Amino acid sequence: MTMRRLTVLKHLAWTVVVLTAGVILCGCPASDSRQAVTEPEPSVDDKIEVEIPKPSTEPEAPAPTVEPADEPADEPVAAEADTGSDLGPPLVENPENLEKLDPEKPVWIDQTVGRVVMVGQVCQTNVPLEMFACLRDTKEHESIVAVDVKAFVVHAGLLAIGADPGHPVKFDPEYAPAAGSEIEVTLHWKDQDGKVQTARAQDWIIDTKTQKPMAHRWVFAGSGFWEDEQTGRKYYQAEGGDLICVSNFSTAMLDLPIESSQANDALMFMADPKAVPPRGTPVTLVLTVGKVQ
Repeated sequence: MTMRRLTVLKHLAWTVVVLTAGVILCGCPASDSRQAVTEPEPSVDDKIEVEIPKPSTEPEAPAPTVEPADEPADEPVAAEADTGSDLGPPLVENPENLEKLDPEKPVWIDQTVGRVVMVGQVCQTNVPLEMFACLRDTKEHESIVAVDVKAFVVHAGLLAIGADPGHPVKFDPEYAPAAGSEIEVTLHWKDQDGKVQTARAQDWIIDTKTQKPMAHRWVFAGSGFWEDEQTGRKYYQAEGGDLICVSNFSTAMLDLPIESSQANDALMFMADPKAVPPRGTPVTLVLTVGKVQ
C-alpha cells in the first residue's frame, strides 16, 4: 500500500469506523427530516487499513412563479430516464488521476487537485425543486440529477479532500442554518453535437424571487444518523436521497446556508428548462472545496 493511499485511509478512518458498522447501503428507513439527530462520537485517532481499489480509467408564501418557458413543466413523477444504464466515463481533465471510491458505483476521488467526481443523469428539466441531486430511485420527481451512488461514500470522499462537516439545519428551539465547508458543484455534459459543456450547478437553478440563477453555494452539512431502537443499528440519513439539497433538510449531506422552505407552496427554486439538457443526458458532477477560480 502506498503512502498516498495510507494518508487517504487516515482521513477516512472515523467514517469507516462509524459507517461500516451500521450503515445499510440502501433502503434506509424513512425518518422525520426535522427530528433531532444525535451523532456518534467517533475517534479521529482510529487507524484502519483498508485497500483502496487501484485507479480506474413563516407567513404563507404564494406559489413560486417563473417566466413562461418554451416547453411545458415536467410532470411531478419519477424520471423516465434509465439511471441504471452505462453513462460513460466521467467528463473531466486528467481522468487518469481518478481513483474509485466504490468499485461498483460511479464515484471517484482525485487527490491531486482535491475533487470528488460522480456521474449521474438528468431526471427533470422543469419542476419546482427540493433537491439539485438525489440518489437513484429516491426523489427524482423534485430533483434535476439522479446519481447511483451511496451518500456516505461521497461524504467520505469530501473528508479526504479536506472538507469539514459542520452541522445540518436546526429547527428547535429556533431556526439555525446548515453550516460546514463551502462546496462548489461543477457540471460537465455533452450537447447534441457531442461537444462537452460546462456550468456551475447554480446555473441550472432559477431563484423564483429574482428570476436569476441561484446565487448561493452549498455547505457540507454532513447529514446525521438514525438509530433503530429495536436493532441498535445506525443509518446514515442522507441515504434516503438527500444528497445535494436546495430546501432545508436535517438529513442533507449538502444544504444551503439560508432558510429555504420544504413547503410545496413556498419552494424557492426551480429547474431552468432553458439551461438543463434533456432528460436522460449523462452529467458529470465535480465537487470541490470552496469556490472554483
